[in-house]
Amino acid sequence: MNPLVGESIWVKYGNQLFQGSGDAASISLGESNIAAVSGPLSLLLNPARLYFEQERYLSFSHQERFSGLVSYDVIGFHLKDNLKYKRAFVLIREGVQGIPNTTRALLFDTGSLDDENERIDASKITYFNQVQWGGIFGLATMWGDWIVGGNVKGIIHQLGSYTGYGVGFDFGLYRVFRFSNTFAITIRDVTSSWIIWESGTVERIAPEIVLGDVQSLKINSLNLEVKLLAATLLSFSGRTNTDDFFIGNMGGNFRFGLDIMYKTRFHLRLGRNPISNYTSGLGFLLPFGSIDYAFMPSPLGSILGNSHYLTLNVKLRFLSSLLESVKR
Repeated sequence: MNPLVGESIWVKYGNQLFQGSGDAASISLGESNIAAVSGPLSLLLNPARLYFEQERYLSFSHQERFSGLVSYDVIGFHLKDNLKYKRAFVLIREGVQGIPNTTRALLFDTGSLDDENERIDASKITYFNQVQWGGIFGLATMWGDWIVGGNVKGIIHQLGSYTGYGVGFDFGLYRVFRFSNTFAITIRDVTSSWIIWESGTVERIAPEIVLGDVQSLKINSLNLEVKLLAATLLSFSGRTNTDDFFIGNMGGNFRFGLDIMYKTRFHLRLGRNPISNYTSGLGFLLPFGSIDYAFMPSPLGSILGNSHYLTLNVKLRFLSSLLESVKR
């Protein structure tokens, strides 16, 4: 038997499945809400925020990205609480269908389209699919004046006939201060994360640090609650074209959000992220839970198309009572 020969490489987008795959409310706020996110899908932004939620939910989010080229489905639910911890589980599926493979469709077999004389033979183009599955388990608890949380996440990445398996860890915390202000910190891929491919190649993902803050303002005369949100992300994986600033070889960006809630029934949300520049969305609070929608335009400088996100949050006690009534 021949030994498996591979290499270990640092990549910038190996854990992209877990980036931008949260709930519609977070997407519409430009993912600036690591100090305010709630529900089981908070595992994706700040696992410590599980402790904030008094109600247990089942959340389902569907996303159509880039005019339907990429589809995401995310489901998460709170697990039964104990006296000390609050826990949740999230499952993610991403699918990209019909990706063209032109590696064996070169007309003159020069080996690269960098050759100005090379052309593509359309009759030789084949197609393949990409599917990624991700699972996250996390918990949160109190630690003095702070709420702390962590999660473990696993990924199965199928790219054509190739398969890779990965694991990673996130850590988060937050604290509520005076005057309705909340500060939070999240460290993603704390120890660096890995995806191991069947070929023996190991993709390594560097950590990211996110600092976030939210200030809540109540305007009782207008039945409004306004939240001003901001976050700063610093990536150890190196610089990218979408970064707002650099510290040495590390790249960073700013995210901002505005959440206006009217009579605790309706949300208007606006956000800024470095990918598409702005985001927007709506939220509706209903007796059984809530429905959120987010819109994100095509990434800056691209023609990939717009993205739409929809999230349904259902109270578990509502589902329990519904099942009881059906049994009767």
